[in-house]
Amino acid sequence: MRCRNNFKQARNKQVCVGKIDPLTGAFVPSKRLDPNQAVLRDPIVTASARVVGPHLVLDAIAERTDLRSIMKSVFPMSYHEFMAMACYLASQGGALSLCSSWAKSHIPDLAASLSSQRISELLATVSTDQKQTFFAKWMKKRLENDYLCYDITSVSSYSEQNEYIKYGYNRDSEPLPQLNLAMLFGQKSGLPVYYHRTPGNINDVSTLHNLVATFKTLEAGRLHYVMDKGFYSRKNIDDLVAHRAHFTISVPLNNRWVQLAIDGVRQRFVLFGAIRPEPHAHKL
Repeated sequence: MRCRNNFKQARNKQVCVGKIDPLTGAFVPSKRLDPNQAVLRDPIVTASARVVGPHLVLDAIAERTDLRSIMKSVFPMSYHEFMAMACYLASQGGALSLCSSWAKSHIPDLAASLSSQRISELLATVSTDQKQTFFAKWMKKRLENDYLCYDITSVSSYSEQNEYIKYGYNRDSEPLPQLNLAMLFGQKSGLPVYYHRTPGNINDVSTLHNLVATFKTLEAGRLHYVMDKGFYSRKNIDDLVAHRAHFTISVPLNNRWVQLAIDGVRQRFVLFGAIRPEPHAHKL
């Protein structure tokens, strides 16, 4: 009886793509190859890949929110670079000095124009007028179908060169000086609209006057301010009234005039749960 091996033998098919010239050491493609294949197999020709995901997503957002058109109108000569830097910060984060190496593998390929030195030069060209023009256009666009919320956050720092770094009320309970950032953002969209720096020792109450003046400069129109009690002070109320602003503000209960006002209407208060419906009688 003979046993038959059903396993197929491996076959290694080789294709000659060319040879190395013994005199020059250069690669000579085979004449049997299609001309297009010969070009692709040339070692001088290399393939490259680019990551397109962040660009596709963020570019669509920039188009939908009109951010691209606003940036183009304010920074006509450099908005491509600024948008690429924004894409890097939104998707990757980190220091802008690393943006060039990130851009080499991402679309759009602006690595050559985003060196660390070039980024410093671009940022230095941004004038105060351009910043305010951008904020004015961006705020006007967001106010078309959104409400603005205002708050202050603080960032602790070890810096000794920044004039804004001061000791103040630290929200993170860290024993460090800090920088305060006053922020405006859309209530529905969550998009940032405006910011400005304030020294770390400035409290919330003192920032409202500057905020109202900023809105007037940016021609934001007539707004209705809704604020918590952290912004309450007699001076702030006087400023809002002087600007004929509409506002709703929470007032601390430890103010004497507030307590007197409450006492005047206390008899008209109805406490929740104080009036209970009588139980129904059930027949057996």
